[in-house]
Order: sequence, then C-alpha cells, then structure tokens
Amino acid sequence: MGQGTTEEPNIIAALKSGRRRKKRSVEYALTEQEITIVEDMEGFYHPPNADDFQNMSWFDNYGDVSSEKSILLNLTQYISQYMEEDLIEAGHDIGEMLQECVFMGKTCGPEDFYHFYDNKYGNCYTFNSGMDKAVARITNPGTSFGLSLTMFINQVQYIPVLTQEAGLRLLLHKQGQVPIMEEDGFDVTPGTKSSIAVRYVEVSRLDGLYSNCTKNGSRFAEGTSHEYYPGNYTQKACLKTCLQNGIIKKCGCASPLYRRPVNAIVCGPDDNACVEEVEFDLLDNNICSYQCPLPCWESQYQYVISSSQWPSNNYMPFLKESLDERGEDMKKVMEADTRTGLSQQFLKMVVYYDNLNFYKYTERPTMTTKDLIGALGGHLGLWIGMSVISFIEVFELIITLIKWCARGGRSNKTSSLTDLDEKSRRADECPTPVLKFKESWVNDD
Repeated sequence: MGQGTTEEPNIIAALKSGRRRKKRSVEYALTEQEITIVEDMEGFYHPPNADDFQNMSWFDNYGDVSSEKSILLNLTQYISQYMEEDLIEAGHDIGEMLQECVFMGKTCGPEDFYHFYDNKYGNCYTFNSGMDKAVARITNPGTSFGLSLTMFINQVQYIPVLTQEAGLRLLLHKQGQVPIMEEDGFDVTPGTKSSIAVRYVEVSRLDGLYSNCTKNGSRFAEGTSHEYYPGNYTQKACLKTCLQNGIIKKCGCASPLYRRPVNAIVCGPDDNACVEEVEFDLLDNNICSYQCPLPCWESQYQYVISSSQWPSNNYMPFLKESLDERGEDMKKVMEADTRTGLSQQFLKMVVYYDNLNFYKYTERPTMTTKDLIGALGGHLGLWIGMSVISFIEVFELIITLIKWCARGGRSNKTSSLTDLDEKSRRADECPTPVLKFKESWVNDD
C-alpha cells in the first residue's frame, strides 16, 4: 500500500475473510515520526498472504500464552503444593552428576558445591560460593589452572514435556550474589567439551549530581531489598522483587517466574492476564526503574566459549571402562546406550582466565569546576586578549571609582572653601603698592 491510496492492505482483507488477528500482550503506539518511516517502507515489505496460513490450524491460538509458558505455569502451580525438600529430593543430585572435578591441578569433589533451588531449572550447585568463609583464587591463566568438570546429565530421568533441551545451565557470578539462571546463564551442550575463557570487569559509576546510582541499595523500598534476593544489591534482583510485590498486591498471588515468599499462592494460567497487566504498568511507568537504580559499583564476568566433540570415538571405550562402577544409574546407562548415545549423556567444561589482567571502567566528569574556569580563561585570553592581570586592573579601577563616588561631593565643597581662605590670607600678606610721582619744576626764565 503506497501513500495516498484508499485501497485496503491485503492483510486487512485476509483477516476479514480468515483468522482474526489477536492483539499481542505488549504493543506500543508509534510516534508520528515512526509512522512516517513505516509508511515509507511499505513499498519494500509485503503483508502476509492469507492463503499461506489458512489451513495451519496449529496457529489458531495466535496471541495466547505459549505452550512452554503455559506448561511452566501449570507445573509450577502444581509443584508449589509440595515442600521444597521434596522437590530437591526428586531432582538431580551433585553426587550423581559430578564425575570428575579438578581445580588448579588438584582434585575437588561434591563437598565443594553449595546447593540452591531454582524455580525453572530445579537443583543448582555453586562452586567457590564463599559460604565456607573462604574463597579460592586462581594464580595463573590457562586451562591447566582453571576448573574442569565432567558431568553426567542422565537424560533418562528428564520429564518429556517440561524438558525440551538437554545439557546444563552455567552462570558465572560474584560471591554474595543470588544467581539469576534464566537471564544471566548460558547452556552447555552434551557430547562436547566447552572451554570458557573468562575476563573480570569492574564498573564504577559517579553518584550525586551525575546519576542516581546507589552504593548500597538505599533507594530500595524498606523491607524488600533482602526479601527474595539476599546478598549484594543488583538491579535485576531489585526489579524482580518490585514486580513480584506488585503482582502479589494486585493479583493476590505470586508469579512463578520470580522468587517468592514461602507461603505465597502461586499464580496459574488464569491469572496470567493480571500478571502481565501489572508488569506492563510497573515497567512502562518506570515505577520499578525509579526504585531500582544501577549500582555505583559492580563486577561482571565476560566470557568466550569454544567447543569440540567430547569424548572422541577412540576415547569412548576408556571412559566407559572408568565409569562402569559408579552407581546403578550409571551402570544401566552403560549397558543400554550405544557408543553414539553414550556421548549424549556426558559433557565436559573448563572454566579459566585467559589472562590475569582485569578491565576497569570508571566514570569521570567531562568537565570539573577547575576545568570550567581554565576553559573560560583560555577563551577570554584567546579572543579578547584578557588575562588575570587584566581582571585585577579592572577590579582595582572599579574599587577606585566606588571610593571616589562615595566621597566626591564633600571633597568638592571642602576644596572650594580652602581655596577662598588661601586667597584671603595671601591678600593680607601682600603690601599695597604706593605710587610716587617725581616733581619737576620748569623755570620760565
């Protein structure tokens, strides 16, 4: 459809004759400038053709909650009836998954991993968490001085509908911070060795007049900063807490997508419309954004992932032989799986620093007061030839004029009277001139 035409676009006619288009849950109105740009692109794009999807019945639920999210909502609401201890017992155990652990060239074990439960991924384990009042440090870069893990994922126990992919979810974070697995983590593929090269980054922001960053989360509403996400302040954790509190207040239930109070009622699919409305209002009106500023200081881990096939075809027999005596589940897998299938039950990952240098990003003022004064002086000196001495001379002249104006009238009167007295005194002192005439006689004789 070009500009100035009155003809309806094909998409509208198609929707009238075919399936009705449902409104997406989040849509924003375009500005006039954006509408102009979109109209300018109409000659480039073509609208969907109704004939292409007329018989695609699997798209009849267009605009509804996705099947994956619906399953998650239903399942989370269902399992919320059980105690967390029962859910932990039903999940994968670190003693079963961990087959090899090496850190800094020395062996490690399950006792080095602390457990926490994630609403979506179930049992999660943290290495070097600092919870034992000690933190292990790497002293050399390279794969030989990192953390090497061989993991057994046991796909046989996966729940078919809930678990659509196989592997592990990995997250690198600082001690004292609640891991947000869904947003910050990344997947590690089975049948591969993943090498993860890490770089440490620090970010320091200016506070006060320059930004509203917080040093300790003091702008966080009272009673919420450590309610669901304890430990160090992060903006993501604050936003999730703000959203969860808003959902609980308005909908009367807690979203399963965020950490929640222990005894809270979990929202189900029927509550999804209310949950989305609250999230949209809080985010669109920047309510949670105002309550959750960026931290003035934070650390990040940047990483680069490379992978290769593992185990190799020739190494497979040796791996199978070394794992034959490691529990009943392992033995069943070894007996049932072929060589190709066995590789899909294991993965290996190595986390290491590529170098021990770290990157620090620090915000500094573009111009300080000192810089401003220097810039003004430089421009004045360049364009009109003024300097500090010129300013002093002008200032001195102004002071002199002010003093003269303050005593100018009285000085004039005094000086006039003084002049008159001086003239009188001089007149008295000067003698009066005497004219003398010389007599001359003339003799007529």
